[in-house]
Amino acid sequence: MEQTQPLIPMPKIGNRPLPSRGIRVTQVRYAVQVAFILLLILFPFTGIFHIDLSTGRFDLFGYQIWWSDFYLILPFWLFLIFAMTAVYAVFGMVYCGWACIQNTFSEWTNALARFAFGAATLGPGIGEISLSGPKPKKTSVPRKIFQWSIFLGGVVLFSLTVSILISAYVIPPKTLIQDLLSGRSQTVYWLVFGVGGVMFMNLLLVRHYWCKWVCPYPLWQHMFKTDDTLKVAFDHKRRNECTGCNLCVKSCFIDIDPRDTKNYSRCINCGECVVACEDYSLKRGVPSLLTFHKNGVFVKPDGTMKGRKLSPGTVRFLLSGVGSLIPLSLFIYGILTYLPYHVTVSQVPGRLDQFEVGLYNKTPKPEQFLIGETGIPADRVKFETTRVSLPPGAHQKIRFTVEPGKDLGPGLHNFIVRVHEKTPQPGEFSQNATVYVLGKSS
Repeated sequence: MEQTQPLIPMPKIGNRPLPSRGIRVTQVRYAVQVAFILLLILFPFTGIFHIDLSTGRFDLFGYQIWWSDFYLILPFWLFLIFAMTAVYAVFGMVYCGWACIQNTFSEWTNALARFAFGAATLGPGIGEISLSGPKPKKTSVPRKIFQWSIFLGGVVLFSLTVSILISAYVIPPKTLIQDLLSGRSQTVYWLVFGVGGVMFMNLLLVRHYWCKWVCPYPLWQHMFKTDDTLKVAFDHKRRNECTGCNLCVKSCFIDIDPRDTKNYSRCINCGECVVACEDYSLKRGVPSLLTFHKNGVFVKPDGTMKGRKLSPGTVRFLLSGVGSLIPLSLFIYGILTYLPYHVTVSQVPGRLDQFEVGLYNKTPKPEQFLIGETGIPADRVKFETTRVSLPPGAHQKIRFTVEPGKDLGPGLHNFIVRVHEKTPQPGEFSQNATVYVLGKSS
């Protein structure tokens, strides 16, 4: 085995106790992956979050969030950026290994292939380490059909799950299911089976090839990695104890040799290699050669772990964490002061005396409004209607005409359109407007 020089300072192992078979880091990671998928399903199917492509708006708990609501959108994204910076600075590229649905479903597809074809069989996939192995054994045609039926059936199920999940974010889930069952909308079929087809080919052939060589998101996470970031480390001082079993290499679906620290720039901290080495070392009765390591934490000669109070990574985490609280506070303030209604006043094209009042109900419940104006004599303004009922998320335009008179001579006249909200709590909002009156007063 190549004797590479360690690029990562390693703690002294000392008399560290042997690893136990309690809860493993990989088990926690699997639970996080499932929880993240369930969270993504929860958002659209419970009405928490939805994207309205027809209007380019977001629905949050039934309330419409417009791009003009920058006091909500900007702080939210700033909070995410600061929060992710804090997480990646401490834990590295954990999103890829612990939350990314591409990686999660790729792992599940690999597990499905191992179940269907067996460990000694080469399944489909571009460069999938988990599926590589000896030349496939000859099997009967019925068995091959059975194996491929299980594998392809599972891949189809995974693909449709991802497709329906993505579609539910842009089409209300109730409408999506009804259209799929009834076949009344060709658009839904194109969307679901289009996305599903792409995902099927991805899971069938690509999988972690995308993660290794194509996906740009690891570059974003890698920007925040430092020497103080949590990482998988190999104890070079005990290199001669490595038997070359290569279990750590075989367990890595990113195709990294954990014993070569030059490749750690692509490590996603999944912990598969650590667990593989721990299990093998436990059988040999020696401490694991691979472990998670952070420069801010060191091991004393007696085997106990101790951490510096303010390591550079901790400082960066605190700065990013505190920085994220500022946009988070602004976002919470924006939610508390959110304006659930919107009114516009515009002139009808080609008419100087006619206007339109646009009323928008951005709430998840029906509302009633009463329209009026101030600044122009009441007998000079004629509304189509002054009472409006709007369903949830709906809008309506009401025209009105300004008529000249003795008390409304030629020239510019400023006025204010006032809209009174009647339910559930009385309130008022308004919009300024100007009318230009031609000719002599009547």
